Amino acid sequence: MSIRSLYGLAAAGIVLCSCQSNTYQIDGYARSFAEGDTICLMKEGGAPIAISTVSNGKFSFYGEIQETGLYSVMAKKAPACQVSFFTEPGITTIELNSQPGTSRVSGTRLNNEWQQLTDSIELMGYEVARLLRHPAADTTAQKALANRVDSLHRRMSVCILNTAQRNKANPLGKYINENYKAPEFK
Repeated sequence: MSIRSLYGLAAAGIVLCSCQSNTYQIDGYARSFAEGDTICLMKEGGAPIAISTVSNGKFSFYGEIQETGLYSVMAKKAPACQVSFFTEPGITTIELNSQPGTSRVSGTRLNNEWQQLTDSIELMGYEVARLLRHPAADTTAQKALANRVDSLHRRMSVCILNTAQRNKANPLGKYINENYKAPEFK
């Protein structure tokens, strides 16, 4: 084989490797689940489309993306233990925990944005719940409490709308725009 052929093969390899793949890989961690527990991958709100089992605290899925959109992974024995994420080319890391609401997703651009939004809304939601656990003693305190809760709701809405705006050209922004109706504040 001549040196020219080697250069041609190297150039072809570089071109092929740089092409956008249409495959996804999910590296999952389910340390709080038992060996052999069933983990389901499903289109959001649909039936399972793939199944994996926990082995050494891990599970995985791999495939070709049919449609970039919102999917979820859940433990079959504990459906409340699930996490939503976007399928997109690349490697997505999922931490599936046995306590509902503590699972996490990361690794790809959309999923990092999705987790950041989820974390922000959850943090503000905890603050609203904390405020509402301590009822106001009088009307002045009640009005102040209502103003603080209203302010947090406004911040949540702005956070969601900003995420939609930043991602308007991708499936995350489209999902928010199709599914979120901003409240009309007075």
